[in-house]
Amino acid sequence: MPAFHHISLLTKDSHENVHFYTEILGMRFVKNTVNQDNHRMLHYYYGDYQGAPGSVVTFFIIPSLGHRYENQNFISTIGLKLPQTSMAYWQERLNKYSIDYSVNDRQIHFFDPDQVEIILTETDLPPLAMDHQVNNDVPADKQIIGLHSSQLHVSDPQATSAFFETFLGWATVNQRIQLNATDFLEILPTEANKPSHMGRGSADHIAFAVVDDTALNELYQRAEKQGWQIEKLVSRGYFKSLYIREPGGNRIEFATLTPGFTLDEPLEKLGESLALPPFLAKQRDEIEANIYPER
Repeated sequence: MPAFHHISLLTKDSHENVHFYTEILGMRFVKNTVNQDNHRMLHYYYGDYQGAPGSVVTFFIIPSLGHRYENQNFISTIGLKLPQTSMAYWQERLNKYSIDYSVNDRQIHFFDPDQVEIILTETDLPPLAMDHQVNNDVPADKQIIGLHSSQLHVSDPQATSAFFETFLGWATVNQRIQLNATDFLEILPTEANKPSHMGRGSADHIAFAVVDDTALNELYQRAEKQGWQIEKLVSRGYFKSLYIREPGGNRIEFATLTPGFTLDEPLEKLGESLALPPFLAKQRDEIEANIYPER
């Protein structure tokens, strides 16, 4: 059954970002690493205790990052799902941190420090399993379960919908691809004819889960055969990834469920120090010496 793997965005302020996603939203800082395409750039991962696929939100840290301009195509919104009977708790928590929000039925809408829209949606799901619960001040039965939704904004929604239908067999109904019982992707039209410009809070890509290497290779071969715009097939250490540009210009990733974040550090120590997958380990001294300085 289709499911999200993670969503990756850009931010300028690492301390502000960590505070918001760990101290306010109660996610675990599961990986402190670098952008494997630019080793000077830190890459932070947040998720449940294990950093399970589907629970993960990541940020590339770029201290010089400017304003974002969302025009012709862009990815927006981090939708996160909550367990049953948790709406009141999260409204109280946001009040505690003086975060403005609005409520719509079982949804709470607000913004992170980079003006990324966050939507918390109460579901009928049970709380996280005990071994996925984060040890913090968010009660175990109120903790965020994982990703719930996101949005692709494109100039030609029909072309983007056709990509998902032809490549993956995922149908779009009323601008929405229902991935599973709870999670969905929206495909929305844009009116602007100017290109978008990445900046603070821009989403670099949205990633969907693939069961294993074999399934990922099959997707790669299918994409080649159907003529989609493949960017790369690459091992990230923690998972293997296939990157494709959908017809609207947004980057879509397909990522395997394993090996996971314990590849280079033990579960109980995740996120506590700069982690590098094995193929980057020998470059540690050089990488650490050249990380973008904070401003």
